[in-house]
Amino acid sequence: MGLVIDRAALQTALSLMQGIVERRTTVPILGHVLLEPGSGTLRLSATDLEVGICTEIAARTGKDKSITLNARKLFEIVREAEGDEVKLDTLDNDWVELKCGRAKFKMMGLDPRSFPAMPSQSVAKAENAAAKKALKAELGIASTVLASMIDKTVFSVSPDEARYNLSGVYLEAAGPGGVRMVATDGHRLSMIEREAPGFSMEGGAIIPRKGLQELRKILDQTGDQDVKLSLDGQLAYMKRGATEVSMRLVEGEFPDYRGVIPKESRHAIQVDRDALFAALKRAAIFSNERYHGVKFALTAGSLTVSSTSPEMGEASESLDVDFTGEEFAIGFNANYLRDVLGVIPSGNKVELGLSDDVSPGVVRTEADTKFTYVVMPMRL
Repeated sequence: MGLVIDRAALQTALSLMQGIVERRTTVPILGHVLLEPGSGTLRLSATDLEVGICTEIAARTGKDKSITLNARKLFEIVREAEGDEVKLDTLDNDWVELKCGRAKFKMMGLDPRSFPAMPSQSVAKAENAAAKKALKAELGIASTVLASMIDKTVFSVSPDEARYNLSGVYLEAAGPGGVRMVATDGHRLSMIEREAPGFSMEGGAIIPRKGLQELRKILDQTGDQDVKLSLDGQLAYMKRGATEVSMRLVEGEFPDYRGVIPKESRHAIQVDRDALFAALKRAAIFSNERYHGVKFALTAGSLTVSSTSPEMGEASESLDVDFTGEEFAIGFNANYLRDVLGVIPSGNKVELGLSDDVSPGVVRTEADTKFTYVVMPMRL
């Protein structure tokens, strides 16, 4: 007898791997998941060399032999197959036979000895013990709080891989007993703070976007329980139950973000989040497909959101606001504003901090006074 695994448990475990395994890679093993039988358990691991995830599920094992299989194909088979159990038997030359219900498949694996090692919590602890050094930082926080912090920052991370120091979210202490996360792509900036009793660290660390996105999936499964995110200077990792996510921290210096945030704005304009979100979506229909520019025109008692395209047409919509200053207009990337409004709960008011047509705009909300979003203007 080979491996016998509950199909639902295997599907759940494999679903956690899908965001990490590489779709296109010059190293085929990085598209595979490593399956290591234990005593009544099966350990699954996947890595792209920068981010790794491993988890354990119950299994009946007869042959104590590790195998690797294409992670996406295995997931598709398990998801679509019928039956309550999946049976895996190893064949010659790294081939594996898989049975589920009446369906039978044969898959070609790769030599499990070629599967790359990924730094893990146990490895980091061993290294620190050998060096007689404590962890750089340990953040103990409620899973829902950490999830919210990730949601409100990760969308501002730069997609440009060449700007490696902007390719993650910067984490640092925010005074005694507080934690701050900051992300920017050079055009906008998200910053959020939360209480974290007992947390302290010297300097900060840049946590890669992909690692945070995978960690975020784990948080969805933990309810409102506390989790611990550990950093040791080179590695960040979090273990929840039988699942552990580990990632290499981004090297480089995060830019001095404090100088980007305006100390004050000339106008603080209160506007309904839902009305502004809807107006932006409608106005963006005629915005430039590359730059997505929309114009905010402020007149007495009114904010007009508009866009124009010489080839397609124009759109405008007015919202009632409490504004009595001198009229002016400013341009923004509609997608940048829609992103931030998307993480503010429906039914809330937002405050637009505006000064003139060349100064950054600031978005805040009473629903989360510790969240600040800065967006640079654009010329239209």
